[in-house]
Amino acid sequence: MTTEQHIADIADDGLITFIAPEHSDNLVIIKDDDNAGISRPVPIFDDEQLASFTLGESDIRLELTHLSMLKNAALALLAQSKREVFIITPDLEHARFDNDDFIYALSAFARSSRHTCTRLLVADPLLAIKDGHRLINLMRKLSSLIEIRQVHEDDVDLSQSWLVSDNIGLLRCTNRDPWQGSLLPKGTPYAQQARSRFLEYWERASAVQDFRVLSL
Repeated sequence: MTTEQHIADIADDGLITFIAPEHSDNLVIIKDDDNAGISRPVPIFDDEQLASFTLGESDIRLELTHLSMLKNAALALLAQSKREVFIITPDLEHARFDNDDFIYALSAFARSSRHTCTRLLVADPLLAIKDGHRLINLMRKLSSLIEIRQVHEDDVDLSQSWLVSDNIGLLRCTNRDPWQGSLLPKGTPYAQQARSRFLEYWERASAVQDFRVLSL
């Protein structure tokens, strides 16, 4: 068989034959890390917007006094999270979560490892369904990696809004007019309490079918 014929055969079937090296006794197959190829965002800190912190190490409390600080805090937590992100929100908060930076950070975290867990609880999904939301589109694309449920009516509290990261970090939004909140990068007991409550709500929550069939 000529070289040209061999190349043509490869092109036809779409397969490339593996040819072992002459000395293959010590051949080792190396498996890529779980997060190989997944570009994670790098936290960007600015003294005026958000003081520098390290998840699980910085034993501080950061007061967040406007929307941009709350948005930056969520991005910094997502960039540093390794295992688990739980979010509870009244209505998917268009001003905070319906933007490319947040969607990219959440997507990168969810895809960074097969061991990550990404869950969101929403009290009232109607506004997001009606007006469209980037998060819904992301969930539809990564339905096996990102789960969203609607809070049971017995658990609905439209003032509840928090993000728990790795059972350590806790980001709370306490007001939206004006925007206010707080961040505990090493708030283990508070994060654990919020996580436990989230899991209780999760068991009683239901799937939002409209999220899966909505065409954005």
